[in-house]
Formats: sequence, structure tokens, C-alpha cells
Amino acid sequence: MKLKPYQKNILSALVIIIGGFILFNIAFLLAALVINATMRVLGMAQHEAPSMVGRVLFLILIILSSWFVFRSKLKDLIKATFLTMPLMVVLVMAGISLYQQAKWMVAGTGAVIIFAVLYYLYKKKLSWLYYFSTLYVAVVALCVMLFNVEI
Repeated sequence: MKLKPYQKNILSALVIIIGGFILFNIAFLLAALVINATMRVLGMAQHEAPSMVGRVLFLILIILSSWFVFRSKLKDLIKATFLTMPLMVVLVMAGISLYQQAKWMVAGTGAVIIFAVLYYLYKKKLSWLYYFSTLYVAVVALCVMLFNVEI
């Protein structure tokens, strides 16, 4: 049985939602691993604030993995699904950096990041899948902020 275009689109959206959720969890487990490992290497106690070295190392890992994925010949569905992970990491890191600020500042910073990504997607004339991924991440990040979800 051949799927109709709207059925393919619905399946693609579900793949992005489910795959993105899995990638969010993998990314934050990796963040915990890298940050805790650098704290041990630096001899920091568990009750101390995580070091900037661990966060920077984690961001470098995310940037490198993203570079390899987006430069590969993988299908747009896989790349769009993967886009959810680095985008969520950037939004969460921005939120952590602005934790003491008002929520509108955090939301405004997130909006600037999202609009910059949407503009880039528009200029590159990329598939709707990337737009969907970006908007999915924006909605999830906004819900995390509004409902005070602990990450």
C-alpha cells in the first residue's frame, strides 16, 4: 500500500516529535556525563556549581556532531529530526545563562534564536521538515519555561 502525501507528512512530523524527544534526553544525559566528568577531573565537589569547562566541552561535542550530521548526505527527515537536539541545547543553555533574569528576557532571547534559525531556513530554502522541527522545539522550550519544568 502506497501512502498518500498527507500520510507521509503526518508520519514525518511524528518521527520528528518522537525522535526529537529521544534526542533531547540523550543530549541532557550526555551533558550530565560531560559536566560531572569535568568536575571530577578538576577535583570539584558535587555541591559546587558546575564548571564552565564542562559546559563548553559539551557545547563543542554538540557543535561537532551537528556539523557532521548537517554536512552528511542523510535525508532531510533525519537532519530535521537531529536539528531538534542542538536547537534545544542552545535554548536551554541560553535559559540557564539568563536564569536570574525576568521570564520575558529569557523568552525574548529564545525568540531571537528561533527567528534567526527560521530566517536561515528561509534563506537556504530548506524543506518544511526543518521549519516543523524548529517550531516544535520552540513550543517545547516555551512550555518548559512557562510550566517551570526541571531539566
